[in-house]
Amino acid sequence: MFLQKLMKIKLNPKMLIIFLSLLLTVCAKKLNAKHEMESETKSAIKGEEYYLNTPKLILLKSPEGLMLPLKQSNYYVPDVTQKEPVGKQVDIRPPVQILALIKASQSQSANGISTLFLEDSPGNLWLEVLNIIKKKNLPIVNQNNHDQTLTTDWIIWKNMNENPLFSGRYEISVKQNECPKRLILRTLELHQGEKKITDSNYIQRYNNTVLNTIIEGLYQTQVDTENTRVIHKAGSLDVQLSSNENGLPNILIGASYLTVLDRLPVAIKKIGMVITESRRSKGTFSVIYKPVSNEQWEKMGIKKPGLKPGEYKLQLVDLKNYSSLQFINSNGQTLMQSDNNDLVPVFKAVFSETETEK
Repeated sequence: MFLQKLMKIKLNPKMLIIFLSLLLTVCAKKLNAKHEMESETKSAIKGEEYYLNTPKLILLKSPEGLMLPLKQSNYYVPDVTQKEPVGKQVDIRPPVQILALIKASQSQSANGISTLFLEDSPGNLWLEVLNIIKKKNLPIVNQNNHDQTLTTDWIIWKNMNENPLFSGRYEISVKQNECPKRLILRTLELHQGEKKITDSNYIQRYNNTVLNTIIEGLYQTQVDTENTRVIHKAGSLDVQLSSNENGLPNILIGASYLTVLDRLPVAIKKIGMVITESRRSKGTFSVIYKPVSNEQWEKMGIKKPGLKPGEYKLQLVDLKNYSSLQFINSNGQTLMQSDNNDLVPVFKAVFSETETEK
């Protein structure tokens, strides 16, 4: 109907073609955008695949009396025969990367073998790995303590999106006398149901998943060891006035990042700082400072600092064996050196009686 009315209007044929092209393009974009969004979201949640029934492109027929321009290769849409997997057969998950949780470590993964290199691992790596595997209830069918190698039984990966489920057997070995130490994990077999899987992407996915399970255990062991050391350590942490690479004043604390990160919330609470927002992964704390009473300052044996009440952002930075703490006021400005100087004895005192956050 619309097209018939349009034909009655006396327009230049070229202008008419341009108008029709723009109209079709806009309609197609709106329709496609809607279906792409719905199909992607619903496919991820409910598994609907109606987008696979999208009809093929049909030949454009021009109205009677209207001459279409010659075909141009720039605008030609080829008819492609799809041979690759579609729908639920396509794994849209990102690849599993080896976790970088442990300091002074590197990793590599290829051909069904994942390796973790540990440059600074003072403990018995083989015993640590055995303990982690037992805690995670991973089944072991063969264990050679002399060669520091073990073979797992079938590990079943429970995933509601995979039916039948995947299962695999793995060889785990430790090269403890080398520098750096090496933790090596190799896939022996991977099945989906009764079918043997040879796809390298799936093999690497579950291979890295097993290694990440062990890495998480090693990381937790490091954290527990550090926390135990801090809890049993007598005396206060070393706190000094310092400045960063840009010359801005900050406070230097003689303890590892994890140690300060765990003890800081309790320490600042003692002097009247209430945390309103915390991003531990970035080492940032937003606080409101309302000084405690003079009686409490005297009880802690601390001279009340000249820091003004108000909102502040605390930024903790990892300097390996040390940590730096910088205060930023509500205007986005770092504290003056005199303010930081006042806070040094304060943090020396509160850290001396503060362990970790409970």
